[in-house]
Amino acid sequence: MPFIMAKEARARSISVFVPVYNEEGSVRAIAEEISRYLTERFYDYEILLITSDASTDKTNEITKELEAEIPYLRTVSRGADVSYAGALRTGFKNAKKELIFFTDGDRQFDIREMDLLLELIKRYDIATGYKLKRNDPWMRIWMSWLYNLTMRVLFWLKLRDINCAFKLYRREVIDAVDFLPTLTQGVINVEIYLSALQKGFSIGEVGVHHFHRESGFADSEIGRRGRFIAFVRPRIIWGFLKDTFALWRKVHGKQLVESSK
Repeated sequence: MPFIMAKEARARSISVFVPVYNEEGSVRAIAEEISRYLTERFYDYEILLITSDASTDKTNEITKELEAEIPYLRTVSRGADVSYAGALRTGFKNAKKELIFFTDGDRQFDIREMDLLLELIKRYDIATGYKLKRNDPWMRIWMSWLYNLTMRVLFWLKLRDINCAFKLYRREVIDAVDFLPTLTQGVINVEIYLSALQKGFSIGEVGVHHFHRESGFADSEIGRRGRFIAFVRPRIIWGFLKDTFALWRKVHGKQLVESSK
């Protein structure tokens, strides 16, 4: 599919942020890909690399080099925090432009497919990808299916791929979210969606390609992943359960208060 950019999209401003934690094998490549992409399509943009002081490889050294090499790129440290939700909150807080896009630092998406989101954002307030075919170990695929089913049942979210890390937001959507500071996992995506829908914002989905991770490993996994197996850390599962309960209380507790008035 050819990538065609509408003239009005070039006039927009955009913040792109990428959480990078122990991603020394991919951080330079993804930063350079994003820089080339934005230079061709936007007059006003910024790139934020969200780092953690807890990284144990050379990720943070490389991001400092990139900061000196690439205009409009800056690193933003979240201290010793390693949580996924913490990285997203830091990115949203520091993003300054009209549109806000984020993706993960593992290069499992084609940044050029942001064209699809830019086309979709003309009609919606949130444009999010869903993986056409997920290229992860089958255990991760199964857990993702279970996660999406759980969120659909608990919160009535009719989305195909809730945590797909390829999302574009209008700034006003993020400004309207009252973030729970205690969330640590991808449940923060559910929090944003629910806030958006409650305030009358719209959500559109489009299929995007997903590729095998070429380097490093997900912080949520124990050890190196195989073709079929990837073991998830117990703290991730526990964090998911706590976050889901906290969000349930936030959403349904508020509904109970409003219904009693």
